[in-house]
Formats: sequence, C-alpha cells, structure tokens
Amino acid sequence: MKLHLKIMLFVLGLIGAALWANIHFSRAAVAEAMTAQIADSGEIAAAGLVADLRRALKDDDEPAGIKTLHAFARRTGAVYAAVVLPDGRVVAHTNVALAGSYLSDPLLEKASRTGVIAFSRSPRPEEAAEAQAVHAAIPVPDEPRPSGETLVLEGMPEKGEPAGFLLAGLPLAPAKKAEADISFNLLVLAVVISAAALIISALFVKMMLRQVALLGDGILKVREGDYDVSVPVVTKDELGDVAASFNKLSRGLAETTVSKQYLDSLIESMPDPLIITDEKGMVLRANRAAALFSGYDFSQPGAVDLRAILEPEAAGAPHPYDALAKGAHIRELDLLLAARDGRRRPAMLSAATAGRQVVVVLKDTAQHKESEARLAQYLKDVERANSELDAFAHTVSHDLKEPLRGIEMFSGMLLSDYGKNLDPQASDYLSRVVKAAARMRRLIDDLLGYARISRVRNPYEKASSLALAEEAAAGLTAAIEESKASLILDPGLPEIFCDPVKMRQVFHNLISNAVKYNDKERPEVRVSAELFGQYWKFSVTDNGIGVPPQYAREIFKMFKRLHARHEYGGGTGAGLAIVNKVIEEHGGRVWVESKEGTGSSFRFIVPAARKKDGRQ
Repeated sequence: MKLHLKIMLFVLGLIGAALWANIHFSRAAVAEAMTAQIADSGEIAAAGLVADLRRALKDDDEPAGIKTLHAFARRTGAVYAAVVLPDGRVVAHTNVALAGSYLSDPLLEKASRTGVIAFSRSPRPEEAAEAQAVHAAIPVPDEPRPSGETLVLEGMPEKGEPAGFLLAGLPLAPAKKAEADISFNLLVLAVVISAAALIISALFVKMMLRQVALLGDGILKVREGDYDVSVPVVTKDELGDVAASFNKLSRGLAETTVSKQYLDSLIESMPDPLIITDEKGMVLRANRAAALFSGYDFSQPGAVDLRAILEPEAAGAPHPYDALAKGAHIRELDLLLAARDGRRRPAMLSAATAGRQVVVVLKDTAQHKESEARLAQYLKDVERANSELDAFAHTVSHDLKEPLRGIEMFSGMLLSDYGKNLDPQASDYLSRVVKAAARMRRLIDDLLGYARISRVRNPYEKASSLALAEEAAAGLTAAIEESKASLILDPGLPEIFCDPVKMRQVFHNLISNAVKYNDKERPEVRVSAELFGQYWKFSVTDNGIGVPPQYAREIFKMFKRLHARHEYGGGTGAGLAIVNKVIEEHGGRVWVESKEGTGSSFRFIVPAARKKDGRQ
C-alpha cells in the first residue's frame, strides 16, 4: 500500500473517531442540558404551590394534596406527581392507589441529603418507551420563605429539614424533538468540519509527500547508475534535511565511483603484480602484471590458491600466510612463486591484511638478484684493486724514498765536504737538489699518511676530546713556544665515541695551522665545543691571516696551498685534506668561517650518539 494511502486511512480513522466522540458527547451534553432545563421548570412550577404542598404535608391531607398535584400537573404536564413525607410515606399521588404506601426512591434520598432538587433521566422499568420522563424530587421547605424586610433585619435563617418532597415525572417528549434538532445540527457541523479537515489533510499529505516522491525519483536514478543526481529541496523541515543529505551522499558517491574507477585503472596499470586474497589465500582479484608474472588466470575469483603457489626461499622457513593470520604486516620478504609453467620464480613479497582480505604486492627479483651478484663481484674487484693500489703505493713510496734518501744524503755530503771548493753556482745547484729531495720526501710521507687514513681501521672507543686536544698540543710545544702563542682549551670539551688516533691527528693539524698561519706577535688559539642538535660542534679559532671566501672549500683538497712554498713554514697542503677525510669517516663534516686578515674559525661536527654499527 502506498504511503499516502496509509496516511489518508490513518487521518480518516482519526477524523471518524473524532466525529463519533463529538456526536456522542454532544448528544450527552444536550440531553443533560435539556434534562436540567425541564427539572428547573418543574421546580419553578412547584415554587408557586409551596404553601399548599406544606399544608397538605403537615395536615396529612390527601384531598388537598391531590388538588395541589393536579394544579402542578396542569402547569407542567407531569406524567405523575406525589406528595411524600420525609420518611417516604405517600400523602397524595395522582395514582390514588399508591396513597399511604411507602416509597424508596434514590432521588428522595439525594434530595433529602443535599436539600436541593434531585433529578434523573434514567428510564424506569414501569415506563413505556414513549412515556419516558424526567424524574424529579423537589424539597418542600418546612417554613415559608422570609420576606425581604425580615431578610434585612434578621438575615438568612438556617436551613432545616424539609417538610416533605414533591416527586414528579416531568414529560420528556417536547425536549426530545429539540434534542434531535440540536443533534442533527451538531452532526451536520461535525461532518462539515471533518470534510474540511480531510481536504486540508489531503493537501498537507500531498505537500509533505512531494519531497518523498522527489527522493524516490532520485534513488531510482542512482539505481540506474546516474550517481551525480541532485534532488530539489522543497521543504525546510526534516524531509528537506533528508533531501539535502541525499544530495551530499550522491555527490560523495559520484566522487567515490570516479575514484574507484581511477583506482581500478591504476591497479591494472601497475608494473608490479598485485593480488587480493581472502583469509585462506584464495585469489579474489589480481592485476594484469600478476597474470603475466605467474601465468595463472585470475579472472574467476577463488580459482587460484595463492598460498599453494608461494614457497619460502629458505627450507623450513614459515609460510608468509602464517604470519598474516596473526594480523602482522610483511615487508619485502624474499620467496619463490611456483609459476604455471613449472618454474620457481624469485619474488619479493609485501603484504598486509585489510579487514578479512589480504593485499599482496610481488616484485620480480630475478633481475635484482643478478644485479646484486654483479655488484658483489664489482665490489670484490674494487676491493682487490684497492688492495693492489695500496700495496703498489706503499711499495712505490718506499722504493722512491730510498733513492731520495741517497740523493739527499750524498748531496749534503758534497756540500759539507767540498762546498768550499765548488764555485757559487754549483753550490747553489746542490742546495736546490737537497731542498727538492727533502720536499719530495715530505710529499711522499704526506701521501702515505693520507692513504693510511682509509687503510688503517683503528677501534672506536669513548674518548675525552679534551685529553686528545691536550696530547696534540703537547706535540706542538716547541712551535707554540717559538711563536709565543697562547692556546686555550675549553674545559667543557665533551667525551665522544671515535678513533682516538685519527681524532688526535685532527686536533694536531688544526692547532698547528692556527699557529703557523698567523702574522700576529702573539697568536691566539682557542678550542671549544657545543651541542648542535644530535652533533657536537667543535671550533678551532685563531686570530691569524684568515682565508679568502673563494677558497673556503679549496683548502680541504689534497696538496692545495694558498701561499708560496717558502711562506709560513712551507708545508705540502695535505693537513686539511687529512682532517676532512677523518671527519667524513666519523660521519661529520668540516668547514671554515673566516675573514681575510681577521682570523679563522675551523669548525667540524661529529655525531653525539653511537650508531648501530658501533660507531658514532
């Protein structure tokens, strides 16, 4: 049944119930009003006969009472009338046969109790249907009503017991027609009001269900695939709110549908195999790359058991789905996939559970493993070549140092033994040979020292950088005293995890350069450190000649010098290159902040925490 029919039937039921209640209670109200009006008219008629009634009651005079009752009947048209004493004995009755009898009537008891007229419309068994009457019991006062003058002077007297009662049956027939006319008019009015209510309800239902009808049309369009549908909002009530929510939902559904289509195309275009299975490993969906990689047909959901075609790479290793069953994620697990053609294809699996499904991504690692094998071979070749180069450099350096030592020694002997016999030009040539041999020897020593940085692997340990700087300064005591330099080591220099031999060399080279490249009468050098994030930042600051900004990185290259060989004590330019190599080996970096002529601050950072491999 349609909703509007249900609503109309419900409204009709309510209107029918209201109509019945209106007629029923209206008729009851009219009947009660008419009954009260008839009773009041009887009481008014009895008021004019009170004296006669009181006399008949006091004298127990039946003839006088009958005369009075006939007078009352003429005035009211009473069906019956009786004069009754308070104890219920009938003094006179229009039915003379009842005179002298005793009556037990509820109306008499009520009138005696309340002292006012009591009436009832309830039919009595002895009455014929057409002779129904309003039964009334009218109290007859024992004393006459005081005059106005008496009321003013003495006030209202207290009510006493009535002398008796006038019991009468007042005719109802005239009131019946009036009641029928009034009830008919009320019925017509109720029907008109009900019809108007029904019409208004129908219009309201139509207006209310218009929004529902529009929502129904929108839902049908969504079912037909038109997701981008908008329903007009024609009301500003709860149904209007539902329509607005439907519009938001349809827009979201349209966007989701587009995203789903895009996601489907994206999955299909993925170069790596992607497979979605249920908890037991049955393939629910797979992309084209998965079909090409495995050779299986995944078009029918549940046709292929992925669990059966995956094999752990190591014998006895647990199956990957055993881990997934516990809700774990798998990342880059090497295994083998049994392809349809019988081959065991190496693959790397990453998987995760999504509700009651498992998303699996495979990566073909055959080419990767070949590349790894080639890379491992290349690394072995490089290590062998480096070893050979180290051995070659070491051998060549020692072989070069022998003839250089001979050249330097014999040139010195010639100068010392025969220098006086040589002419000045020959003596100058020999001096140049001695200096060149000495420089060549220093170059070879520095080259061996630089090469030794990579070749020698001293154990890392926790060491005090203050102690290392003090040991480096002790080795430079002569140079510091000769130049009258002042060296300040910050007492807060921290403990670091390092190669203490190489780190001591760093402090030695930086302090030595700070003293050497200084044109002040009293060179000043300061070594300090501060925590810089996850690093310790060390600073070796001086008041020397400074470094031009354009050479801030050049000075850390091997054998790079900014001055002539005879200036600032000579040197090969390998010191800062060694510093740079050591700091990089410790996972840090080194740089210089300087202004030419005002001094330099060489800074380097090393990690403050130990790495997982045991180093910083």
